[in-house]
Amino acid sequence: MAIEASYYGLYLLKYLKDTEDPRQHYHDFINSRADDAAGVFEGERRSGATVDQAQEVAMRVLMDGF
Repeated sequence: MAIEASYYGLYLLKYLKDTEDPRQHYHDFINSRADDAAGVFEGERRSGATVDQAQEVAMRVLMDGF
């Protein structure tokens, strides 16, 4: 399975490559995290958050534990 061409997926992949994290090869992990972040972003926007606010929350989800 390939990494989906999404902002969050590509952001996480770059981070993992830059830090030489072995999870850079775990496409399911990256796609799952990216999907979670995108879902949070959408939910935040639907709840009335600004783009910046929603992005901040989504990035916390994406980068949790790093």
